[in-house]
Amino acid sequence: MKKLSTDVLIIGSGGAGLRAVIEARRRGVNVLLVSKSKLGLANCTATAGGVFRVSRGKKDIAKHFQETLEAGRFLNNPVMVRTLVTNAWNAVKEMKKLGIELLVEKGKVSITSNRPPAGVSLSNALSKHASELGVNFSEKTAVFDLLVEDGRCVGALAFQKDAREIITISAKSTVLATGGYSRLYVRNDNPPRITGDGLALAFEAGAKLQDLEFVQFQPMFTDDGVPRMPILDWLTEATKNLVLGGPLIGKKGERFLDKYGLMENKIFRDNLTVSIEQELYGEHENSVVFDLTQLSSKEIIDALNYDYQRRLVLPLCQILSEKRLHVASFAHYTMGGVKINEKCETKIQSLYAVGEVTSGIHGANRVGGNALTEIMVFGTIAGQQAAEHAKHVKSIALNKEHIKSSVERLQEFCDKSKTKRVQPFQIKAEVSAVVSRFCKPVRNEKGLKYALDELRQIEEKASFMFADNPDQLQEIIEANSMLLLAKLVVNSALTRKESRGAHFRVDYPKSDNTNWLRNIVISQENGKTKIRYEHLTRKQKR
Repeated sequence: MKKLSTDVLIIGSGGAGLRAVIEARRRGVNVLLVSKSKLGLANCTATAGGVFRVSRGKKDIAKHFQETLEAGRFLNNPVMVRTLVTNAWNAVKEMKKLGIELLVEKGKVSITSNRPPAGVSLSNALSKHASELGVNFSEKTAVFDLLVEDGRCVGALAFQKDAREIITISAKSTVLATGGYSRLYVRNDNPPRITGDGLALAFEAGAKLQDLEFVQFQPMFTDDGVPRMPILDWLTEATKNLVLGGPLIGKKGERFLDKYGLMENKIFRDNLTVSIEQELYGEHENSVVFDLTQLSSKEIIDALNYDYQRRLVLPLCQILSEKRLHVASFAHYTMGGVKINEKCETKIQSLYAVGEVTSGIHGANRVGGNALTEIMVFGTIAGQQAAEHAKHVKSIALNKEHIKSSVERLQEFCDKSKTKRVQPFQIKAEVSAVVSRFCKPVRNEKGLKYALDELRQIEEKASFMFADNPDQLQEIIEANSMLLLAKLVVNSALTRKESRGAHFRVDYPKSDNTNWLRNIVISQENGKTKIRYEHLTRKQKR
């Protein structure tokens, strides 16, 4: 078994993890970044459109703050939102130092790139700078256990796929930056490795998870040859008054935006998705129609407010003006995650978390552009906090018995004497099928309870998973994370007896601020899952 030691361990090589490693390294500590994929690839930063929501000046900052709270249906942590909006401009400006070209517009900054997705430019620039600073990397490495001693995270256990070996990593500070859990759903636009591993690791280590019921779906085109891009919220908002009844057509051939109040009220990702899903609820169809054929290409472009929007829509203009397209909801971003405070601290000492793996900033729904802004602002904070903490603590001996037990549990999946063998990809597919059917944006109690029963049956089958090669062993690590997380997500959706943001309960169709303006927090105590409710306060608890 290989042994490594570092001051700061960062798990995940998306934008949040890369920004954190850069900041930590700048503060003079040794940093190790581990990633399941090649550095800077196969993460949501690389596939992003490259748009940041930023604010400058008191009025703009106040607007950004209020906009974020309103979009999050006031379930956000206001301290973290304030941290986001007041640091947004300076954090995004940092990209200029990395050689990234930016287009600055009112309230928005976008990466100018000739080759989409623009997020690749950001990911490459961050990776290059981290390498130049002397950060150590371990690619194709999957962490399967966090090591915790007396309430303090002291490192991790990982499987290095190419070397086919287990690695023990001792660290004074550890940062989770593993992304969200949109791959729980069959229809998603995330890279294949985004399977919620960081949330599962944190939960099993004793950290709190929060608001797992809130998954942001984004309507996207499903027609062959038409790019799937998260643009339909603002494209629908911009054009809804140019077409009688708006551009969306439902099951009876009727334009339905007005039915759900969206001709009058501003369209966000959550209310647009919920209106589409309500239109399809109980039907065999899985898509609605998007129709702008009454408009010319010029009229479509002229309706848009920002240059980055025009740049994204321009290649689609001709087909939009000539052909009706089909639209369906894809899991795009997860607001739920590890509970942190504004310093990226978790409940566990020496364990930090940053990016989509966390919860608190976005509440029940996320404003477009805030995700990339978040990774720049809080990536910086996470790196600072982890580095400074590492300077003031000593390494402690790792628990050999815990390591032995954890490794043996993983190695059991490689036991060739097993008479019954289940492929891990089968477990992943079954989990995704259940969650996709019963825990869509529009949900009900009967379906959610049925989902839990189905997941329990899958859990029994999962004990027979077998790995015959390193790829399958990594698949098993991911399958276990997905199965655990699916149960927690469904339980959270079942617990919240109201509709809010990206979570719509058919049996509780109204928002209930009296009883449900609070976060659902899940943790593990003595091997049992505990669900608690925490009312929003100005001072965030971990």
